[in-house]
Amino acid sequence: MIDKLDVRVSEFALPGPILAGPLEDLKRHPVPLFRSSKYYQYVCDLRDQFGIDAVVHLYLRHGRPNHKVEIIDAGEKTLPEIAGIITQLFDADPWPLKVMRTDLAADLEGVSVPWFKDHAYVNRKQFSSRIEKSFENELQFVGMGSAVAQTLYAGKRPCLIRIYNKLAEWQMQLRKVEIQNRRFNDRMVGLEMSEEQRYYGRLIAPTFAEYCAARGYQLHDGSVLTRIERQIGGNRIPPELATLGDLRYAHEFRAFSGVQIVGSEPVQNFDSPPAKVPVRNWLASIGYETLKEQLGSEQLARSVVLKHGSGNGKRILDSLAEAAPTKRQPLTMEEIQESFRRSTLLQTSHSSESGVHLSPTYDHTKQIA
Repeated sequence: MIDKLDVRVSEFALPGPILAGPLEDLKRHPVPLFRSSKYYQYVCDLRDQFGIDAVVHLYLRHGRPNHKVEIIDAGEKTLPEIAGIITQLFDADPWPLKVMRTDLAADLEGVSVPWFKDHAYVNRKQFSSRIEKSFENELQFVGMGSAVAQTLYAGKRPCLIRIYNKLAEWQMQLRKVEIQNRRFNDRMVGLEMSEEQRYYGRLIAPTFAEYCAARGYQLHDGSVLTRIERQIGGNRIPPELATLGDLRYAHEFRAFSGVQIVGSEPVQNFDSPPAKVPVRNWLASIGYETLKEQLGSEQLARSVVLKHGSGNGKRILDSLAEAAPTKRQPLTMEEIQESFRRSTLLQTSHSSESGVHLSPTYDHTKQIA
């Protein structure tokens, strides 16, 4: 699925019906909810005031004063719905707009984050980290009071691979809803209301199963849901995904081509090496498993071998794989790609069936030939 999406809007685009009034008012006086930021003159979250799932960033401070539209909960919307949001904000054809950032994701049932830690690595990444606890704003759901890693990273912004426990994230989001509801109910105590009004006015948070069901997932005993996500932004946007219109074919994109699944298992038989495997490679394979256990992931262990392999790191890793036993893994890269393709098709099929679809609010007669 296309889980997050930011698009760039030209500085010359006229404001749409939602922004026309506030932008005119901003010329004379400050407008509530429109605040300044480090990179933009004005930023406004449009959800509460206008009921639109977007954050608009106006007038870039450095370079050309372009705008940015950040779509909220993009994974729950089709591309025509996203295009409709943009045309409410700006009088512009949404499909040629440049993509500034997109997160491509696939949800995987029954495979945990620790499994990826032990059986997956990302090619061509010089940086990787295993986060067990974090207090940064973006990652407050990581850890969940447990010593088990809930998020894996490989790469650096603006281009990275992120693997995390989706149920843990939803639990944190539900906890915030419960806190907000409790505060709202506490504020009603001091109001002059009848018991009936207070009863029906109370906000009641859903159960976790109901919260998951609202997001299309049926919770059951022993549920494990892991999301693998590729974040792409800045100058790393591939040509196939350059514009909003190009995202109509995002389901064909190989979003996780750099991720590799390791089929080898730790050595169990210490009496003798496998047939036709040199004893040196067998002993090295045992040492590699110890290194992986100490560092905590396949990714970090491979990084050490490649760093100190004097140019022979890949050949050494191949020989170690031959010396280790293999078995059928519960997940393959083909299955991950298929999960991504199916979920993305739900978003893109409506727009791809009819070609370029223009939102009714966009006047195509204004398009420059």
